[in-house]
Amino acid sequence: MSARVPIGDFAVMTGLTRKALRHYHDIGILTPAHIDLHTGYRFYDTGQVDHAHIIRRFRSLGMSIPDIKALLSTEDATARTEIITTHLEQMEAQLQQTRDTVGALRELLSPVQPPASVSVRREPALAVWSISAIVELSDIDSWFGVTMTTLHRAVFTTTGAQADVVPGGLYDRELFLESRGGARLFLPAPQSAEPPDGVRAEVLPAAEFAVLTHQGGHEGIDRSYAALGTYANEHLISHQGPIREHYVGGTFSAPMAFTATEICWPIFSTTPPPPR
Repeated sequence: MSARVPIGDFAVMTGLTRKALRHYHDIGILTPAHIDLHTGYRFYDTGQVDHAHIIRRFRSLGMSIPDIKALLSTEDATARTEIITTHLEQMEAQLQQTRDTVGALRELLSPVQPPASVSVRREPALAVWSISAIVELSDIDSWFGVTMTTLHRAVFTTTGAQADVVPGGLYDRELFLESRGGARLFLPAPQSAEPPDGVRAEVLPAAEFAVLTHQGGHEGIDRSYAALGTYANEHLISHQGPIREHYVGGTFSAPMAFTATEICWPIFSTTPPPPR
């Protein structure tokens, strides 16, 4: 048998404050059983305690008010399970993000160490198909995905070839300095073929680089950039040309699934001139 209780008792029974109870009344997810017309006092039914506990528990777990409304308004067990499962998946993603952030913060406690795996490489002149743009640094990921796909499609449409090649990118210093600058993605040019509209055929000049391979995706690549730049400035002579990247491990059918990035920091030539 249920009983009517004043808001003070209901707050003690449910762990919800007067302010929270009034808010949940206003938005329609926990309506008092009775409101005194003369005093405005709110009274609740003891049968509403479980309802109130569900709201408090899910709010403490970060579930949105619309999702709680949907959860409480349906008797469909499948629909309820789907709402709760979706929220659990969101919490797991947030937890992983927190773990990644904690790991990154721990890494920052240690100073950048110039790696032993830096190599010096002279890249020969390379005929490529490329797409260039002036991009905002905040838009670089979306531009990268669209442009990479466009380049691979251009090669396939023009030549019918699906050879897996290593794509690359060139990034002007202004992109890092001003958060806006030139970016260019390129693929080795197919032989005896003309690029379609929007794709440029050009030859990248020969250049010398300090090279460091960053494993995995771009998570944490800033630390690899810092380590490589430290090495290039402490042991070599840094050149102010564009930074070059090579994207290793992708395939023609999955160009974005690369497993490593070669970061190529331009340096002044360390190769002695040929004898006369």
